[in-house]
Amino acid sequence: PDVTIDYVTISTTGNSTDFGDLTVTKGDGGGGENDTRGVTMGGDGGAPSYASNVCDYITMATAGNAIDFGDCAINVGNRGGTGGGGRAMVIGGNATYNTMEYVTIATIGNATDFGDLTVGARGLDACSNDTRGVRCGGYNQQTTMDYWTMLTAANAVDFGDLTTGRQYNGCMSGVPL
Repeated sequence: PDVTIDYVTISTTGNSTDFGDLTVTKGDGGGGENDTRGVTMGGDGGAPSYASNVCDYITMATAGNAIDFGDCAINVGNRGGTGGGGRAMVIGGNATYNTMEYVTIATIGNATDFGDLTVGARGLDACSNDTRGVRCGGYNQQTTMDYWTMLTAANAVDFGDLTTGRQYNGCMSGVPL
C-alpha cells in the first residue's frame, strides 16, 4: 500500500506524473469516477491495522492531494470495486465478505449498503457502465461472475462463469461512443 496518486494523459504516450497523495496509506480497494471527481473506497491499509475503511476523493481536473470523502461501513482489505451511473462501489473483501457498498460521487458522505454478492471473496475485480456492474473471479481461483443494476440497490445475481478461475485480476468494460 502507498499514498501516491499518479496519472497519465490517455491521448498521449509517456510516463505517469504525480497527481498528489491519498489521506492514508492504502491499496486493493474500490471506487469509481465521473467527469468531475474520482473516489477511492476502503482497501488494505498500512501497519498496524492492514485494513482501511477510508473513502477519499480527488477533483479530476486539478492535481492535488485527496480529501476525506467519508467511510465504508466495514473495515476489511482486499476489496474490488467499480463505478457508474454516478456511483462508486466497493465489493467483497478478505476471504468471505460478500458485502457491496456504494457512495454517490457528487455528494460527500459515508458508504451505504447496496446488497450482497452471490459468493464472498477477496482478490476480485469488477467493471461497469452506467447501467450494470459485473464482478469477475476472486481468491482461490474463483470462476464466479455476478451482476447488478448500478442504480438499484439489491443483491447481485449469477451472470455466468469465467472460462478458468482468476484471482487479483483486472476487468474492463467498453462504453459505446
